Amino acid sequence: MIESCIVVALVCLLFFCIFQLSQLFAAQEVLNYAAGRGARARTVGFNHFMVEKTIRVGAIPNAGRLINPVHTGGPSGQYAIESARIPLYLGGESEGMLKAILDYSAWDTIIFGASSSLGDGTLQQNIEQEVSLTNNPFHRAFYASDSITLKGDCTLDEHYSLYLDEAGW
Repeated sequence: MIESCIVVALVCLLFFCIFQLSQLFAAQEVLNYAAGRGARARTVGFNHFMVEKTIRVGAIPNAGRLINPVHTGGPSGQYAIESARIPLYLGGESEGMLKAILDYSAWDTIIFGASSSLGDGTLQQNIEQEVSLTNNPFHRAFYASDSITLKGDCTLDEHYSLYLDEAGW
């Protein structure tokens, strides 16, 4: 009986470790996707404000709980709200109006790195996010803190010259 309890405890610990690693892997992939969307927006000539909005929308799966608009229904209702609000969010003209359109609890944890031209015709976009580990009851068995910093990056060819002339840039 004692041996079974020890084995069950070790199997549970192993299960939670695999669960935590899969969540971190998914969060990393979302950050790489969001960085790719930001790099794509920058390569076609969008300004810094539009790049930030595009990155935030790309990072919605890591964004936490939906704060505004308040939603009490199930996931399908939230998807309908997001589908309707994302175009409005991307079309927002000032930072002040964005939180009234769409806001999430963890959007403030995303740190936008500046888009940087590498000089060889490519552009690099970096972002970071403090990802919470507290959804796993045994997270202290694997990490010393309650969060970990993940970094997403993407490198793309710049093709703004195909869309804009140098005078209009």
